[in-house]
Amino acid sequence: MKVAHRILTLSAFALVAALGPVAAHDHDPVEGSQAQDKLDRDTQKIEQRAQERATRMAEERAKIESRAAEDPAKAAEDLAKLDADAAKESQKESEDLAKAQEDYADDAAKEAEDLAKQEDRDDGRSSGSSHEIADLGSSEGAEHDGEGYAVKQGELVALDLPGKSLEAASAAGFKVIRQERLETLGRDVIHLSVPAGMSAIDGRTRLRELAPGATVDLVHYYGLGLTAGESSMPLRGNGKISRSSSAPLTVGLIDTSVASHPALNGARLIAWSAGAQGPAPTEHGTAVASLIATQGQGTIYSANIFRGPAGRPFTSADVIAQALEWMIQQKVPTINMSLAGPRNAMLDQLVRDALARGFLVVAAAGNGGPTAPPAYPAAVPGVIAVTAVDKNAQVYRYANHGPYITVAAPGVNVVAANSRGGYARFTGTSFATPRVAGWIARCRTAGASAATCKQQLRKSARDLGATGFDPVYGFGLID
Repeated sequence: MKVAHRILTLSAFALVAALGPVAAHDHDPVEGSQAQDKLDRDTQKIEQRAQERATRMAEERAKIESRAAEDPAKAAEDLAKLDADAAKESQKESEDLAKAQEDYADDAAKEAEDLAKQEDRDDGRSSGSSHEIADLGSSEGAEHDGEGYAVKQGELVALDLPGKSLEAASAAGFKVIRQERLETLGRDVIHLSVPAGMSAIDGRTRLRELAPGATVDLVHYYGLGLTAGESSMPLRGNGKISRSSSAPLTVGLIDTSVASHPALNGARLIAWSAGAQGPAPTEHGTAVASLIATQGQGTIYSANIFRGPAGRPFTSADVIAQALEWMIQQKVPTINMSLAGPRNAMLDQLVRDALARGFLVVAAAGNGGPTAPPAYPAAVPGVIAVTAVDKNAQVYRYANHGPYITVAAPGVNVVAANSRGGYARFTGTSFATPRVAGWIARCRTAGASAATCKQQLRKSARDLGATGFDPVYGFGLID
């Protein structure tokens, strides 16, 4: 049975690298990504083919070995041929998987381009909630992009910038600030300062001209205001939260730092050593971590990405990218991102890279209101975007609406750990997201693929609002 075992192992390894989110239901109109749906269908077919082949060859091996005593030389010859056939078919599967990923990359890039064009045509809503986070990074001299979102002053970021383009950029006055290699995501990230006297937004236009086709963008700032919703309300007396499941789960938390709290006594917390230093804010991350901990016997990989004042912490796209790389390095299958902000080309690409490798990202849908534009990273195709509902299963009044919403979960006046001690009630899509992340994490721990877990999530959702999928509740409530 050794050949069969080896074949299955190789197939599983390859598929982990390729599987993305699941194909949509027949009645699913626009949620998700057609590129990822196609990738999922292709990889599932290859997986099924590999499993069928493994079973067939295991049976053939058993037959050959049963005849070995009668004619050892013939049995050895037949086994050698079987091994050769297995290697040949395994190689074909690897080539098919590589081709599926190449097709996915091309299709996803086209989708991203089409979505950008659609957003450019949006009837005046593109600035959306930018005013709510326009002050972020002010202590670092932030500039603003064309929609009013805060960005790092005079700085750009690019992925896999070709050498000739970098030479042209240097000749035009751009200077390299730093370069870093994201090994597990397979990307080279380069930070550049714009020429003297040029704004970051004009610099982006110029660098895109010098490097056509490259992923180039501003370094946007992100905050918690678009997902944290209303202010927390401390509970009087001895509040508590209880664990709804004892199943093991592993979740990555890209958020603020997490404070020590009794609600986390049963969880194993592993912190990112490269996280933001100094007096890091803790309220938001502690609350979200405690809600994840209610979903099972949890191992939580915590990446503190926020800096600045406790009452108005902020982070930037480059730090989020580093935290995502760390999560992939740690092989955390489910990543919770209870933050939201503007679209950023670098983060878009890196999130798609993670999804294509079989990781799942669960993100808060945003609290910009029903007419707000899509919030990112939740609106990246394939991300599980979570909206919030109250105890009566009514959508949170400030929750974003849109075709990118996947499911809803309780997120209004939910009880969670208060980093200052005791417990408090929290409201916002931030606090609905960990329930869904826990659900997905339990599914992944049970051995199911990313595609299967996403499909099961959709099937498990209790339909709310308009019949079937809708832009308010997505596929429905996970309760």
